[in-house]
Amino acid sequence: MVALAAGLTLSTPAAAQTRIDPRPNRFSPAQDVELGRRAAAEVRQELPVSRDRQADSYVQRIGSRLVAAIPARLRQPQFRYTFQVVDRKEINAFALPGGPIFVNRGMLDAARNEGEVAGVIAHELSHVVLRHGTAQATKAQPFQLGSFAGQVLGSLIGGKTGAVISQGSQIGIGTYFLKYSREYEREADLLGVQIMAGAGYDPHHMANMFQTIERRGDNGGPEWLSDHPSPANRYAAINREAALVRRG
Repeated sequence: MVALAAGLTLSTPAAAQTRIDPRPNRFSPAQDVELGRRAAAEVRQELPVSRDRQADSYVQRIGSRLVAAIPARLRQPQFRYTFQVVDRKEINAFALPGGPIFVNRGMLDAARNEGEVAGVIAHELSHVVLRHGTAQATKAQPFQLGSFAGQVLGSLIGGKTGAVISQGSQIGIGTYFLKYSREYEREADLLGVQIMAGAGYDPHHMANMFQTIERRGDNGGPEWLSDHPSPANRYAAINREAALVRRG
């Protein structure tokens, strides 16, 4: 009986990490890249992009390490990932379709260690990998793909007429690209955990970062969490996923 019990224990499969697949999307990866490229150019005009080479090198190094850990089935050869620091004190970060990712200096200051910075970047990177921006635009209304630049870009990037929204941290693109449903946020959390683990980071740091920036929210509130719906069980869900993955 002891031998049988041991055999049953050994034959029980370990729980597998959550499989996250991209949502239906009427846009091509190449259109993600073009939309993100033009949006990033607008961001660089409207926001104070840092000229601190050390800070930029820091986020680029972390970002490149995470990009290398993107699951093979989710990689898009056309995507060009870039990582830049914005000289804003607010705790915020955001990503654009096709690869551009921006991290506020306030986010770097709030993080207690590199793993927490990696947690934020991995979450934003996951939005790009899963193509949440154009998937959300696909759901919003039946865009004509042939004129997507005029119909989508024109409505998302206000330029001179669109104005900068909310403390300069969200350009006119915010409606579609920077505010996601709880389900999209959950997917970005879980895939971010998997990418962190694959890159050799401890994915528990992502959950820790939520707590870190909540504690820093006594002077106006942590902007990143307000833009990313955070139900009470979010930390637990991240930690549960972290227990299922194997670090690279």
